Amino acid sequence: MKLLIIGINIRHIACSARRAGHEVYAVDGYCDLDLESCAEDMALLSRDGMDDPGGADRIDELISEHVERVLPDAVVLGPGLEVARVKGLPVLNNPAEKTARISDKLYQARWLEKNGFPFIRTETSAEDLNFPVMVKPRQGAGGVGCRIAEDSSRLEWEEGLIAQEVVSGRAASVSVIGDGKDARALAANEQLIGESWTGAKGFRYCGNITPLEPLPKNDIANMAERIVARLGLLGSNGVDFLLTEEGPVVVEVNCRFQGSLDTVECATGINVFEAHLNSFRGLLPSRPAIKCTAGRAIIYAPCSMEIKESLLFPWTADVPRPGSRIERDDPILSILTKGSNRGEVLARLKDRAAMIRELTTCSSRR
Repeated sequence: MKLLIIGINIRHIACSARRAGHEVYAVDGYCDLDLESCAEDMALLSRDGMDDPGGADRIDELISEHVERVLPDAVVLGPGLEVARVKGLPVLNNPAEKTARISDKLYQARWLEKNGFPFIRTETSAEDLNFPVMVKPRQGAGGVGCRIAEDSSRLEWEEGLIAQEVVSGRAASVSVIGDGKDARALAANEQLIGESWTGAKGFRYCGNITPLEPLPKNDIANMAERIVARLGLLGSNGVDFLLTEEGPVVVEVNCRFQGSLDTVECATGINVFEAHLNSFRGLLPSRPAIKCTAGRAIIYAPCSMEIKESLLFPWTADVPRPGSRIERDDPILSILTKGSNRGEVLARLKDRAAMIRELTTCSSRR
């Protein structure tokens, strides 16, 4: 199948589709070195005007321009563009209206409560919650903009924020394939959040280890399947959890490809994109067996920098080109590894993170 895959960062989707044997045309905001090897052709996504009033129309126009250029059989919308509109072609995503609704964290909390799933109390202000509270964007991903307000004097409120009660627990996720009626879990994953050795700050998402070790007593894979099935979701979706002493609590539902794609594929041997594509034909995979432990870590820039030399190694992904400018606290690249257990994988991730830090020092400040 000839596919146009377009989004802010689509390397993981494009390379999975290429491994599944599809003809991939990639458009994203980075055009990283390793994306080039996965695509017949790639183009830089112009983000000018996307955040302005009428930005949605600008996005739709951009997609139309690339559709006319590539003439694909189908379009896959990646991160940042999942609610865009595409005319005249199959779109291998959840419907835009459903994605927009489910991406609303206030809607999610209300839906989870109504349907009897463990949820985090979520309000449109902090007035009815006890401090400290978690403040986060009502729409957002990757932990960007999430922070804890210890009391009302430290509460900086802006339009588009929500407040949640603070829940402590181990961060986990389940990768799920849905066919609109039923769902199948591929793997439960540990989430790496705000790990200092990656350079991430606060609650920033910085990777995964698959499988989750040890698994909780509660079957979070089964719970994730029920959530995705009841929401009527298609293709690749994810459900995030906090594993507390009282049991698992659902943090959010992500109706899109997840950052865990690399580790799920490595740990299970399944091709996530092919499973995603088959779901639109009403076909779901069996739950795959775990073959190894796999890890991915996202390394963040400690300062604004220019990439001076190639960082393309067999264990790096999302690799910027030499000469690229990376802003402070933005991702530099991802590192990947596999091993026989969590401890081994985590140690290798930390070693490779240290190597990247040595190669991207702050001596090259602008």
